[in-house]
Amino acid sequence: MNTKFLIPAASVLLMLSNPLLAESLPLKSVNKAGEVIDAAVEAHGGAEALAGLKTMVREAEFINFRTGQSRNPGPPYDTSHTQSFNAVDLENDIFVARNWGEGGGYVFNQGTIINDENSWQLNYRSGTAAPLAEPDFDTQSGPFIRVTPALLMKQLQDRRGQSNWLGEAEVDGRMHDVITLVMAVGPALALYIDQETHMLTHMERALPPFGQVEYSFQDYTMIDGIAFNQKFNLYVNGEDNLVIDIKSLKTNVPVDQYLQVPGNLEKVAAITPDEMSTNEIDEGVFLIGGNGTYALFVEMEDHVVAVGGTQTVPASIKEMRKEIPDKPIKYGVLTHHHNDHTPGAAAYAQEGATIVTFKENETLVRTAAGDENAKLEFVDEKMTLTDGNKTIEFYNIGPTPHAENILIAYLPGEGIIFEADHFPQPASGVIPAAVPATMAFAKALDQLDLEYTKLVGAHSARIAGPADVESAISRQPVSATGGN
Repeated sequence: MNTKFLIPAASVLLMLSNPLLAESLPLKSVNKAGEVIDAAVEAHGGAEALAGLKTMVREAEFINFRTGQSRNPGPPYDTSHTQSFNAVDLENDIFVARNWGEGGGYVFNQGTIINDENSWQLNYRSGTAAPLAEPDFDTQSGPFIRVTPALLMKQLQDRRGQSNWLGEAEVDGRMHDVITLVMAVGPALALYIDQETHMLTHMERALPPFGQVEYSFQDYTMIDGIAFNQKFNLYVNGEDNLVIDIKSLKTNVPVDQYLQVPGNLEKVAAITPDEMSTNEIDEGVFLIGGNGTYALFVEMEDHVVAVGGTQTVPASIKEMRKEIPDKPIKYGVLTHHHNDHTPGAAAYAQEGATIVTFKENETLVRTAAGDENAKLEFVDEKMTLTDGNKTIEFYNIGPTPHAENILIAYLPGEGIIFEADHFPQPASGVIPAAVPATMAFAKALDQLDLEYTKLVGAHSARIAGPADVESAISRQPVSATGGN
């Protein structure tokens, strides 16, 4: 994709000597954005038609190029396939999502219903339905709105006073106006509006620490007087990530039929917000994290060993300091190379810790650390750290369907195992039937013959054990695939 920025008009104004012009820059930017928004709204169907868009039901197929999530650190990247169903009622803040498919060592079939007090998280493989204690329409519907230009136009209408004109840019040989859109949740979006057709063709947003996400909207068609794209591409740091084909789309149809929990799903305890928490699971062994990402901190005689590299590591370190205020982090261990398990490298580098990883991941980890001179130590098949009293063993259980190389941590004295991405533990309800990644994990535990009583992971606050692994292996999914 060829994107070439020209000098924004805003920058030209700043160069002018007249202070009154400089002071008027924000107003000029907002006014220019308003002109671009008016033209774009008209091109996408007009204000009246967009205002009349109350509900949508859409089915789509995804190809996911697993950039940053493949079994190996570099290209060619693995692909996975997903089918999705979405229904949204914009007047009543109702959103329904259903996704099913497989990839990365997983088989999934799950859904969400956002409907005020009757909101649910559904897992069709485990056969459970968990109420959502604090449903959030904006957060759940945001990814759907961001890939639907008509809904972005409605957002622009509602939030036009917060939009700014950033300047002009050339995309694929055509000039565009670039304006901002600040949605209720998430970082600001930069929308590229074609100066001739006034259609939204391209969009960008920055997602630290992962980088830049770009959206490409293609093959518009008119449905009930509104322009909808039939194809969509998403790029992460310039590389293919998602290709979406819209298979069907209906507007202003009832969505009530999608709000009922299927009768074959068992209702389990409610899911509450996953706040930052510290759990001392054994003396001097802390599982710390929140929002679905956790790290393990092990207090040794004169230092700390940290295991896990998710983006909550900086916050987890702060929480750890409340328990262990005076010992440095000597080692920061990254389980594998996936881009949601390496952001913590920067925090470990700042702590002066040695980052433990695989030789194959060196370039990627140094980039994540933001320090070419970060101290690294490489694991082959096994590494042992001990202070003579407490011991931590690290085993490479790869290759698995999820990653070619991946570490688990084992504390033999405490009988604790820490893993990442191979033993899903939902916040509520039963442990689901084993996916291929789980089967590989269980096989590795059997071969290593590790005696343990507690199993914790990078994505759950739950503590499991050997019986839970056996249950996952023997359990059959309630539904492996299927549509809405």
